[in-house]
Amino acid sequence: MTDLPKFPVIDGHIDTLLAMKYQDNRPFHERSDKGHCDLSRMREGGVMAALFAIFPAKTRRNIIQGLDDWLQLVNDPINNLYHVQTVNDFEKARSENKIGAVLHFEGAGGIDIDHRLLRIAYHIGLRTMGLCHANKNKYAAGVMFGDNKQHETGLSQLGKGLVKDAQAMGITIDASHLNDPSFWDLIEVTSRPICATHSNSRVICGHLRNLTDRQIQAIQNINGTVGINFGGMFLDSSITKETINDLTLEVFKKHIDHIVEVTDINTVAIGTDFDGTQIPNCQKDVGYLPNLWQYLLDNGYSKDDLDKITHKNLLRVFKDTWKV
Repeated sequence: MTDLPKFPVIDGHIDTLLAMKYQDNRPFHERSDKGHCDLSRMREGGVMAALFAIFPAKTRRNIIQGLDDWLQLVNDPINNLYHVQTVNDFEKARSENKIGAVLHFEGAGGIDIDHRLLRIAYHIGLRTMGLCHANKNKYAAGVMFGDNKQHETGLSQLGKGLVKDAQAMGITIDASHLNDPSFWDLIEVTSRPICATHSNSRVICGHLRNLTDRQIQAIQNINGTVGINFGGMFLDSSITKETINDLTLEVFKKHIDHIVEVTDINTVAIGTDFDGTQIPNCQKDVGYLPNLWQYLLDNGYSKDDLDKITHKNLLRVFKDTWKV
């Protein structure tokens, strides 16, 4: 992979914090053949920074446990991570040859209605947050997986208040996992750009977790981003666990092409969902990212385009939403 192009990547969503402690039992600083991310493989992939998700975040206990896990990870020098809390920290991390780590909540169900835990988490370093996962909580409703009946409700009044307070603090709101009514309620109440950190095109793959053209355009209209999700079920609705490795890099390009077609290159970002879903072998772990960049360069995309997709677009949103 040494001859392949490396771009400084800000990955908008990884579940490595959960996977390495509770699934694979592996340390971050040691190279592993388990999962998708560790320090060595992230360096191979050219990752500049990533949003490390605390998941689940359904309860107060989930969040407190996740914050403890996060602080242990990011504060241990052996992991060579830089705790990103300001926009300038991305460059500071690069200058120190460290990988930037952004604290992200995948769901807000465990946050109390007075938002005390939100304020505490912000001071610890929380900078991005989704409102729910594949469930309904007191703030929002998400897309259910499988054949479960979908929720028809959107953001509650509590949810609208949470968005307002979080954005006032300087927390970027993530629209991934929201059902359609919650998404459109978010568009109505947001005062800042939003991200769909790990969501694809519903036209290319009909999974309800993906976004319609109207949703993608609504995100563009407020200067937000849509992060390409590498999970097989979100790339091609026809694949199964047995056929996922038949997918090629072309399917990633199809989603990028379509988002660019209905908006522009400034809307596309990356949110791999590494360590949180089943990934096709053509991008079997984070070290394989340069293969995708080479494929895109070989098929019509420029280096300027790749700079935007890999980091500049998401960084723009952080500049517009973070207070520091």
